[in-house]
Amino acid sequence: MRVQCDAPILDHQQLSDCEFEITLHAPEVAKQAAPGQFAHLLLSNNYDPLLRRPFSVYRVNRDEGSFSMVYLARGVFTQGLRQKRVGQLVPIVAPLGNRFVYEPDDDRTHVLVAGGVGAPPLCFLAREMVGSGCGGRIVVINGARSRSHLIGAHELSQMPVELHVLTDDGSTGCKGIVTDVLADMLTELNPSMATVYACGPTAMLRAVTDLIVPVGIPGQVSVETPMPCALGVCMGCVIKLHHAAPPGFIYKRSCADGPIFAADQIIWDN
Repeated sequence: MRVQCDAPILDHQQLSDCEFEITLHAPEVAKQAAPGQFAHLLLSNNYDPLLRRPFSVYRVNRDEGSFSMVYLARGVFTQGLRQKRVGQLVPIVAPLGNRFVYEPDDDRTHVLVAGGVGAPPLCFLAREMVGSGCGGRIVVINGARSRSHLIGAHELSQMPVELHVLTDDGSTGCKGIVTDVLADMLTELNPSMATVYACGPTAMLRAVTDLIVPVGIPGQVSVETPMPCALGVCMGCVIKLHHAAPPGFIYKRSCADGPIFAADQIIWDN
């Protein structure tokens, strides 16, 4: 059940040049939040900027009653958010959306593919998988345009996962894009014993689905769309999915029905 409240800031840390983690006290949110869900933030109650922005849940501390989000300070909203200090209030609605679902099978390979600001929910997912004793192989492919756009690299490096870090310019990790690694892995994956989880820019998500769907590997894709209301009312975040009845597709709301959809159901319009 979603909660609307003014959540006090417990901590606000700069993790790298442009990367920040903000921790809010919201016990009901922390109790419910799951990997893939998000919070809708308002910068201030004077509605400047006017609209809320969605941020994926990055970490929860259920005992403390807190949760955090990671963001890159690069736009008007996030530059304003970085000015917030401990003790100040942030208006939120959370948790929203659905979650990533995985099978704790000892023989299954879980491939988490993150691009840029798509990394936080997959860090949360990897942390939950490891903490729950999920069996099998956990692979994380984390990519971004450059070192300054990479999120969660240090956090993931501390986990017992198989980590691949890539940047377009080679400033951190290997030079390349996430689908380079994913494409190389496909030859060794058993489609019946592998699942791909992806979050990142639309072009990356489309490239991931173009790789896994033809070979029958199931995927869960968290889409990035504008979410003016995030409550399923405004219809500003719809995505097209395959549907059996004419005309062969149906629209679903990313905020209320997603943001996570089966990879083989998404229709990527040009």
